[in-house]
Amino acid sequence: MSNKKLKFAVVGCGNLAMKYSIPALMNSGVSEIAICVDPNRRGQKEAIKEKFNLPLVTLFDQAIKEYEFDAVYIASPTGTHKDIVIEAAKNGKQILCEKSLGSDLSEVLEMVESCKKYGMALFEGFMYQFHTQHQFVRDLIKKGEIGEPFHLEARFGFPPIHENDFRYKKSSGGGVVLDAGSYTVHVARKFFGLEPVNALAVLENEGKEVEIRGTALLNFGESRTASLIFGFNNMYQSRYQIWGTKGMITLERAYALPPDFKPTCILEKQGYREVFTLDACDHFIEEIKYFCSNYHVNEVKEDWYNEAINQSKALHSLF
Repeated sequence: MSNKKLKFAVVGCGNLAMKYSIPALMNSGVSEIAICVDPNRRGQKEAIKEKFNLPLVTLFDQAIKEYEFDAVYIASPTGTHKDIVIEAAKNGKQILCEKSLGSDLSEVLEMVESCKKYGMALFEGFMYQFHTQHQFVRDLIKKGEIGEPFHLEARFGFPPIHENDFRYKKSSGGGVVLDAGSYTVHVARKFFGLEPVNALAVLENEGKEVEIRGTALLNFGESRTASLIFGFNNMYQSRYQIWGTKGMITLERAYALPPDFKPTCILEKQGYREVFTLDACDHFIEEIKYFCSNYHVNEVKEDWYNEAINQSKALHSLF
């Protein structure tokens, strides 16, 4: 591999991309941006030019025809991902796509098959997993601090969002399962290193066309379970807790952390409690470094395909 930076097109320039993803792609040291694309934000052109000195077009086809880039970072609503991924793969672009990859399993399978056909990488981006706090948790468990882990509880939810937000629209791939719920499912799968053998979920719509709140229980077999709570109209929660035979570990800010935020990890045992303040970490940059280091490795690409399929299967077991 050369030291040449991987050149990206950014598709979807909403708040997340403007605040974190675009700066991370510009500052990672291994990537750069050729063009931004957003069909719904013509007014963003001046903002992107002023803030990042980058051009913006409204059509992905136009970006492909008029700009040179190696990869695409997709941060648009879930319901738009399939067409963008397939078009990118056909045109020889590597793909880093924000969660959730597809609105349903059939979309995910179609995207994976297209990327396999054209030999392109397809990585579903859950940036939280690249934060160093999760390695700290794994190290505590490896040292035997909580004995044998058997249950994970995960919560992710936030206060009411704008009524016109795409997350409330079924056609846009909305709904809390594909949004906040996907993080809780992902962290449980990744922690146990297993796929759930069965699931039970209660989902609530409260008059919306998509579910806005949910509670789920996943059984991973081998006496390992996870309880998940997620929602749009809640007090903010972003945590997971691991219960073991001798103790418990809690991360109070597990999923969405600003790059300069120092998280805390709580270790509890009978009659003992310790709070660790951990280092800040830009998990957006770490995710990009990981992608740029691995997109060309065939074995890794195959793992990414399978991971995306298994995540989608787990999500849709909740419906």
